[in-house]
This record gives sequence, structure tokens and C-alpha cells, in this order.
Amino acid sequence: MVWGDCLSMKKRIFTYIFSTVCGIFVSAALIALFAAVAYALQMKRDMAGGLAFLAFAAGCFISGLVCGLIKKRGGLKVGAVCAAVMLVLSLTVSLISGSFTGAETVGKVLAALAAACTGGVIGVNRRPD
Repeated sequence: MVWGDCLSMKKRIFTYIFSTVCGIFVSAALIALFAAVAYALQMKRDMAGGLAFLAFAAGCFISGLVCGLIKKRGGLKVGAVCAAVMLVLSLTVSLISGSFTGAETVGKVLAALAAACTGGVIGVNRRPD
């Protein structure tokens, strides 16, 4: 029984890692797209920051969606876990790069939770075609 528990734990962890990687790829692709748009339109720095915030929220949504599609139950829970993982990664990168400001942290946490939980619920409730 111990071996089965170990495999079950690995499968659960792999699901969260895979969904987080999917969310990171979506965020990175959107950030690249938004950077090109911001450069072409000569946007101000504040607007570019808003686009990065939107890209992060979209990545959290995709992370929750993928995890919900794989797990097929507990949409809010899996969404919250995916949001937490994405937030930890995002805040770690912010701290390392020196761009961390506490002012936007609350908004980022709320947006990540809302987006990832929404994605998780949609993923769980999606009917197969």
C-alpha cells in the first residue's frame, strides 16, 4: 500500500507542476506579445505593467483550467493551489530581480486566485465532446 501512496503523490504533484508550466508558457507568450504591442505603440510604463498583470492573470487561469481538466473534481481547491504556486514563483522572481513592491501584491493575489479558481471550476465542469 505504501508504493501505491507514493505513486499517487507523484501523480498529484506532477499534475500541479504540469498545469503550472502550462500557465507559465501562456504568461510568457502573452508578455512577449504585449511587449511587441507596447513597443510598437510606444506605450507608457504604467500601461505596460497593466498588460503584464493581465498576462499573469491569463496564465493563472490556464493553470487552473488545465489542472481542473486533469483532476476532474475540486475546481476551487485545485485553482487555489495553482494560484499559490504561480504566486510563489512570481514573487520569487520579483524578489530576485529587485522589482518587488508590496503595493501591487494584494491585487496580484486576488487576481491570481480569481483567475485560477475560475479556470479550475470551468475545467472540472467541462463536458467531454
